[in-house]
Amino acid sequence: MRESIDMTIEEAAASAGISPSHLSRVERALVGVRAPAVRALLETYGASASTTAHLLEVAQASTQRGWWHRYAGSIPDEYATYIGFESDAARIWNFELISIPGLIQTEGYTRALFHGGVARLAEEEIERRIEVRMRRQALLQGENPPALWVVLDEAAIRRQVGGAETMAEQMSHLATIAVLPHVDVQVIPFGAGAHPGTPGGFVILGFTDPADRDVVYIETMAGDLYPEGDAEVQSAAQAFDRLRAMALSPDDSASMIRDMAKER
Repeated sequence: MRESIDMTIEEAAASAGISPSHLSRVERALVGVRAPAVRALLETYGASASTTAHLLEVAQASTQRGWWHRYAGSIPDEYATYIGFESDAARIWNFELISIPGLIQTEGYTRALFHGGVARLAEEEIERRIEVRMRRQALLQGENPPALWVVLDEAAIRRQVGGAETMAEQMSHLATIAVLPHVDVQVIPFGAGAHPGTPGGFVILGFTDPADRDVVYIETMAGDLYPEGDAEVQSAAQAFDRLRAMALSPDDSASMIRDMAKER
């Protein structure tokens, strides 16, 4: 339907409020799509009332691929989109400035982050989101896990989140994760000075299929961003390369993390 009106995937995705990469995966039947996005796309494409009614019924009744869809309504749509990308990624590069990435957090650390977050959530909602985050981490332990490369500013391992006991547990867990064969963890020490990551954290997701371009993900207070222009993706990749070069080696980073665990 999109091709019949000569519309680009970027234009169609904008009309539905989803990213072009997400719509590309929808069109290739790699991921599901929620009813509001279906409605917006069909309106954009000028679909008839009968076609719209039929496809909305199918969308609402379908069993969508991915364990995270059972949490629909409990997590934001943007977060569900990110989990879909993450689960399909062959490579994940993650820089964080002030916190440990969700994929390698302990439950106690995650709980403390939610209690101190921007949104004031009910306890039931916090527990639900913790459950989702812990479920995401199975990705690293399954068959054919993605290659994960994490670069952390030293502030991320020194910031007291949840108290000394919680941080000791988190540092110990981080040290354990860092020795996995498909995981690299590096720390940029305070002594390195200013670096390309000072504006904030970001994630670059790479995929096996050559047709799938890398996806850059940036979480902000104003919402999640997916800059997908070639120049923007290249800029993020170059920034990550510079961050890796400025950071301590994986071995020296592991030593620092183990020392931090002992100090608490």
